[in-house]
Amino acid sequence: MIAALGRVLSRVAQRAVPDPFVLALGLTALVIGLGVARVAAVGSAPPGESPFWLVATGWAGSFSGTGLLAFALQMCLVLVTGHALALSPPVQRAVAALARLPRSSAGAAALVALVSALAAVGHWGLGAIVGAFVAREIGRHASARGLALHYPLLGAAAYCGLAVWHGGLSGSAPLKVAEPGHFAEGIAGVVPVSETLASPLNLVVTGALIALLPALFYLLTPGDESEFAPPDPNRLGPLPATTSRAVDSLPAWLQESPAVGRGAGALGLGYVVAAMASGRSALDINTVNMAFLFLGLACQGSVRRYGEAIADGAAGAGAIIVQFPFYFGILGAMKASGMIDGISQWFVDIASPTTFPTLAFLSAGIVNFLVPSGGGQWAVQGEILLGAGQALGVAPGTTIMAFSYGDAWTNMLQPFWALPLLGITGLKARDIIGYTGVVFIAMGILVPTLLLVLT
Repeated sequence: MIAALGRVLSRVAQRAVPDPFVLALGLTALVIGLGVARVAAVGSAPPGESPFWLVATGWAGSFSGTGLLAFALQMCLVLVTGHALALSPPVQRAVAALARLPRSSAGAAALVALVSALAAVGHWGLGAIVGAFVAREIGRHASARGLALHYPLLGAAAYCGLAVWHGGLSGSAPLKVAEPGHFAEGIAGVVPVSETLASPLNLVVTGALIALLPALFYLLTPGDESEFAPPDPNRLGPLPATTSRAVDSLPAWLQESPAVGRGAGALGLGYVVAAMASGRSALDINTVNMAFLFLGLACQGSVRRYGEAIADGAAGAGAIIVQFPFYFGILGAMKASGMIDGISQWFVDIASPTTFPTLAFLSAGIVNFLVPSGGGQWAVQGEILLGAGQALGVAPGTTIMAFSYGDAWTNMLQPFWALPLLGITGLKARDIIGYTGVVFIAMGILVPTLLLVLT
């Protein structure tokens, strides 16, 4: 019944929801229009300044702001460094070993869900595709052994890491607010990860989700094997290439030698560890990006192969590059028109310190349908939620994590970040959304309950 509901929602979304870039343009027009109307209604424009130019100037200033555009580049690096690590030979060997373990379709689904969730908690760019590799290789082995398998369920399990990623080490909002000079510092200050990712709240919520997801996918496996849908070998993507090139010159040796790539990776990782151990560096988004860049380089070995893996991952960063400036422009228009203050006050009026985290969770889930990017969404909502939380006496760390869970929650009905997974597995969005819809329902019950109990 629940899976059928998910399929209905998937069909509605495919017919009614436009491309995310179209949504970004539509939201820009809507926010500017509402902002102009608000400024005109309250008469807040300076003498001689029209409401339109006040709002438009705020939009343009944030659209091209260097600090916020740097945030977009940080998000691109998160994606491509995780992608390059997932393509490295050690990770691919681990994937192949895991793929040989399951002896049943239910066990395979549980294993893929666990791998995806753990990988996403470590790094969302890694979690976005490593589960897909495991699902695909399990499909290959199952076909070779004649094992009955529900392949679309494996694809859904591979995507479930996106339900827990924002509580992990690459969570956009928690890492951004731990960085001095972040755009909401005037409201919340610098919020260390000890108050967000390492907080008792996050350890309980993320731990509960990691335990829930494999069990849920185990139980989702149909008992009737006639419902199983094995993978179509013609739709499976190619295995990652690991070819080497002839070394006939010093430049070629520098590109191909494992000593160069692994040595540079080890030196970089050593610096990151030493800087954090000495207190010269804190765990923030830049530290995470640096650590995973050098880890991926060390695992790839060859500088050339690492560069090719980065280029392969960069194909998925196009949406971030083109859409983030519009999200930041929306933030600037909302600031200029006073909409942020008005919405924050609305939250204060309807919420209490006990209910505010749940409202923040729900609001983030709703906005994620329109702004399918944790970083871009935080740029739009961050100041609103932190301002309202501060007025209610809610700790910034609690507000940030409630937002983070909400952003990840509706990923299960918003397959924007499933595009790399679908390409790897040969599945379509409609094949998996029915099952991830069940995760959406379960998470929508579990997380608000924990927020009410623990905050």
